[in-house]
Formats: sequence, structure tokens, C-alpha cells
Amino acid sequence: MADESRAPGTGASLDGVRIVSLDVRWNTGAQTALGDRIGIAAMPLVRDRVESREHVVHSNQPATPDETTRLGISDGVVEVDLAAAPADVERIVVLAFVQPRANAPKRTLDEVSSLDVSVRDDATGREITRSGNLASAAGPVSALVVAEVVRGDAGWRVEFTGRGYDKGRSTLQCAAWALVAEPLQRSVLCPPRVRTRILRAFGAQIGEG
Repeated sequence: MADESRAPGTGASLDGVRIVSLDVRWNTGAQTALGDRIGIAAMPLVRDRVESREHVVHSNQPATPDETTRLGISDGVVEVDLAAAPADVERIVVLAFVQPRANAPKRTLDEVSSLDVSVRDDATGREITRSGNLASAAGPVSALVVAEVVRGDAGWRVEFTGRGYDKGRSTLQCAAWALVAEPLQRSVLCPPRVRTRILRAFGAQIGEG
């Protein structure tokens, strides 16, 4: 087991690891309704861009087309095949997010009691490292980059980011669209005015007409 948890902005080497497993865990206490709305997602990035919607992994799309980034069997787990990842993939971003619901109040990740990530070698189950409580510094955001698996000159490493949703960041904007806004705006149960508010909240530019 890892010796100690790591704060946001820190990380650890993944040297010798073929498949890394990131277990994102959260505790909402008695707020079960909030817990039911929290999900995770992962995206491999090429030149800081998501290649397509098919490369955004979430509950309704459990793997990238090449299956090198995928959801694990257990809830909250993302697996990344480092050995088979395409050569142009520079990093894999893992997010936790609160899914908005029509006619329901907005909820944010700073309402969560705890949010942390355990990183393991999938082959052995050995815990390599773990984050501290990322919720404590999340702020009133609806999406949070909890970890990034980064390719560098010295090999792969994991970094605990703890960065909240920022409309100016193309990565999170794309994730918000694929994970949150698009499924709701397609829903026949979501009124047009609600769809518009949700899309604007995640950075979409929509006119009044």
C-alpha cells in the first residue's frame, strides 16, 4: 500500500505498470440524492484535444474505440492500458462530475464530504499511490479533474489535479457537452428552455432567437 496520500498538484511514477487502475471514491453522507448524481468520465487527449465524442468514456460509453481507456468492472473505476495507448496520446484525463437534472436544484462537488482516488497496478492489485480529499478544495464546481495519467520523457506518471470546471478550457468544455449537456438536450423529457439554460451553463453560445 502507498505510504501516504498526496495533495492536489502532486503525483507519482507509473514505471513498470502496464495497466493502471484509478478508483474514484466519494462520500456524500446522508445526501443520497447527490450521490446518485455523481459520475466519472475519462478522455485520452491528443495535443490537448479530445479526438471525438467516441473518445469520451462514461457510463453509456464504457470504452474508447481501441479500448485502451475504459471503465472497470467496479463502479468508479477507470482503467488505462499504458502499454497499448496510441503513441499520439499525451495524457488521459479522469473527471468526477455532478449530472444536472431537469427541474432539480443545481448541486456541486463541494457538497461532497470526501472525494479521493486510489491508483493501483491492475496486474497485481498493488496500490501505487492515492490522493488526499480533493473535495475539500473543489469549490462550487459541477465537474472536477481528479487525476491525469501523463506521458513524459521518463515514462507515464499519474498526477492529482483537483482542477474545477472552467469554461475557458476546451477539454472540460468538451467533456461537459458529451457527458452532461448533450444527453439532456436530446431528452424528450427536457423542456427547450431547460436545455438552453444547461447548455449555456456549460459554455455553449446560444442566441435568444
